[in-house]
Amino acid sequence: MSASATPEVSIVMPLGPRHEDLRSICTRLREVLRGVASGHEVVIVDDASPAATRRGLSDLSRSFPEVRIIRLQRPMGEATALAIGSQAARGRLLVTVDPYLHVPVDVVPRLLAEVRNGADLVCTWRHPRTEGGLGWLATEGFNAAARWLTNVPVHDLNSRTRAMRREVLEDLPLYGDLHRFLPIFAARRGYRWREIQVPQQAGKREVGPGSLTAYARRLMDLVTLAFLTRFVKRPLHFFGLLGLASFLSGLVITLILTYQKMVLGQGIGHRPMLLLGVLLIVVGLQIASIGLLAEVMIFTHARDLKDYVIEEEAG
Repeated sequence: MSASATPEVSIVMPLGPRHEDLRSICTRLREVLRGVASGHEVVIVDDASPAATRRGLSDLSRSFPEVRIIRLQRPMGEATALAIGSQAARGRLLVTVDPYLHVPVDVVPRLLAEVRNGADLVCTWRHPRTEGGLGWLATEGFNAAARWLTNVPVHDLNSRTRAMRREVLEDLPLYGDLHRFLPIFAARRGYRWREIQVPQQAGKREVGPGSLTAYARRLMDLVTLAFLTRFVKRPLHFFGLLGLASFLSGLVITLILTYQKMVLGQGIGHRPMLLLGVLLIVVGLQIASIGLLAEVMIFTHARDLKDYVIEEEAG
């Protein structure tokens, strides 16, 4: 394929601090895609790697004409790197590859075959998993919670090796750590998605035993997922429930204190519960007001919100 020709497949690879030998990855991609795709390119988004890695990337691009390097000035995170890579990609089909190779690149032809057979997005499910202990428990709990929150039967949100039509990645939100939830957002938008079981590379761990920060981020990701999938178009249901719970709790406390003052003749002016009750009532009203304001904003911009995909128009 000439440098000016448009490739059919674009491999997008966000490059973080951990990665396998990139020369071996590009060589293997050449081998597995030979005869499978009418030309491919490898778009490596260098998320501000060290100088030694950058020198290696320069040598890599000279050895592999299909490799394109996009260097970021400062670390922006995997989601931003994916978004930048998808915008720069020229192929009709996109494949995202984890440079740490939790999943071997040999599965890429299987993913592309599923896309050509009608799927919009194909995800990998590493099964059986090779690690155990706390890391396995955290991963399984994370995936189970996501399934329960969204009713989308996805089993491996942490697997970054996926294939899709480029419109899917362009249409779905990518910021923060939301790249993990691409299958869920695609399913809720109406895209056809599939999940295939693939072998996991031995010795690849998701989260180390002491990575409490990583576990906390996963918990926050689940809170974000719950809000975006259940309440983003009806924020009053979320803020209203919180506000109502706070308001009713404060109301019950103040009614009990009022009974004690008016009927039993007890003094309540010095009691902290009085302050707590009033505070809960005020906070509840404020939270509900936030929900109402959000509803007004949603109503105002409802015509611009699009959470569906038109498959076909006829006539």
